[in-house]
Amino acid sequence: MKAPAHTSPLLLGAALVGAGLVLRNWEPEALRLPERPTRPHLDRGASRAARKTRDLIARILPGNLTGSIGRTLVIMGAGLVLVRLLDMAADEQEQLF
Repeated sequence: MKAPAHTSPLLLGAALVGAGLVLRNWEPEALRLPERPTRPHLDRGASRAARKTRDLIARILPGNLTGSIGRTLVIMGAGLVLVRLLDMAADEQEQLF
C-alpha cells in the first residue's frame, strides 16, 4: 500500500475548515428551531412531561444545527492542520505523519 503524501493532512484539514465555515454561514430555515411561546401552559400528565422534555432538549441544542456542525468541522480541521504542522517540526524519527 502506498504511503499518503505529507500534505494530505494539511489539505484535508483545510477542506474541513472550509466546509465548516460554509456551514456556519449557511443557516437553512428548515434546521432552525422555533422559539418557545411565552404563554401559560395548561397541559397535564404525559402531555406536560413530553412538553417539558422537549423544551429541555431544545434549550441544549443550538438555534440552528448547521452552525454547530460547522463549528465542529472548523475545530477538527484546525486541529488536524495544527497536529500536522507540529509533527513537521518534531524530530524526523518521532513524526507520526
